Amino acid sequence: MEREVLRTGDRLPSERELAKQFGVSRVTVRQALSVLQAMGLIESRIGNGTFARAGHKALSVTDLASALRVAQGNLTEQLELRRIIEPQVACLAAERATDADLDDLLRYISLQEARLSEGVPFVEEDGAFHLAIAHATKNTLLVKMVEGIQELLRESHEHSLRASGGMQLSLEGHIRVYRAIRDHEAQAAYDAMLTHILDVERLILQLLARPEAEAGRRDSGS
Repeated sequence: MEREVLRTGDRLPSERELAKQFGVSRVTVRQALSVLQAMGLIESRIGNGTFARAGHKALSVTDLASALRVAQGNLTEQLELRRIIEPQVACLAAERATDADLDDLLRYISLQEARLSEGVPFVEEDGAFHLAIAHATKNTLLVKMVEGIQELLRESHEHSLRASGGMQLSLEGHIRVYRAIRDHEAQAAYDAMLTHILDVERLILQLLARPEAEAGRRDSGS
C-alpha cells in the first residue's frame, strides 16, 4: 500500500499489487484477506473490490503484514494435516478397497492422463482421485476430512499443477498409490501416499517462496 494506513471506506490494492508489494504469492494474499475479514477490518464487495470496513480502526500495513504471517502459518498447518491423514487413508483403502473402488481410481487416473496429454491442469480429477481413496475406506468421517483438506489446499495445489512438471509429478505419484491399493499392500500404499504428498508439498512451498526470492534479487540489484 502506498500509504501506511487505509481509512474507513478506502479500497485496498488488488491481490496482484499486494502480492508484488509484500513479495508473496496471491494465494497467501487471499488467505490473509480472509483473516482480516474475519477480524472485521475489511469487507469484500462483489464486483467492486475489498474495502476498509466502516466502524473500525484504520487498517495499517502492519495489520496486513501480520495477517500474511498468519496465512502462511495456516498453509503450513494444512499441509501438515494432509501429511498426517492421507497416508493412513491410503493404508485403510488398500485393506478395504473393492473392485468397484479400484475401477473408480483407475478411471480418474485415465482422466488425468488425458488432461496431461492436452496440457490442461487436472485439478478436479486430482481431487476426485483422493476422495475416491477416502471412499474406499468405507469411513464417512475420513471422507469428510479429506474433502475438507482438498478444499483448503485447492488453490495452492492448482498452482503446483500448473508449474513445470507439476502434473507429471502428481500423476506418477497417483499411479504408485493406485498400484499399492490395487495389490492390497497397506504399508506400500501408506508409503506411496506419503511420498506423493511430500513431493507436491515441496513444489507448493517452492512456488510460494519464489516471489520472495525474486523480491530479494530486485532489492539487491541482481
